[in-house]
Amino acid sequence: MRKRVKNSILIIMVFVLCMTSLTACSKDPKNFTCGNLTVTLNKTFKESSHNGFDLYVSSDNVIFSVVEESEENLEFSGYTISNLKGYCEEILLLNNVSSDELKQRNNYYYFINKKTISGASYTYVHCMFYGSGSYWICEFVCKTKNYDKYKDRIFKWADSITIQ
Repeated sequence: MRKRVKNSILIIMVFVLCMTSLTACSKDPKNFTCGNLTVTLNKTFKESSHNGFDLYVSSDNVIFSVVEESEENLEFSGYTISNLKGYCEEILLLNNVSSDELKQRNNYYYFINKKTISGASYTYVHCMFYGSGSYWICEFVCKTKNYDKYKDRIFKWADSITIQ
């Protein structure tokens, strides 16, 4: 009988521990908006200002940033871009990335690359969108050692991006 009680208590403790860790992982969704673009991340992300970005939000493990480039500004700068794929090809050239690495997913294109900064390796997921007369480059960044852990969430967040 005593052994049965100990086993029951152990099972209850394991159950409570599992439920606590599962609820700790689920964060409430939170929308962030930049002009006509909205992304759904979670409440662990906080918005801040950084030069060169139209939107910059970060959590302890992932950074998300947005740069909007209007068709007019690109044309004024000498680019002749006629569609999203053409914009993506320009971004690939600027990042010295092979066009073979460009992938299409839902309504956007993306590519992944890695950079080492101050001895730490980071993985960048660059997602390009078009909407409202602008091209949008949305970037998710995390330490490379954590990428596999966050990969599915990053693409879920990228899939949530809408442009009105």
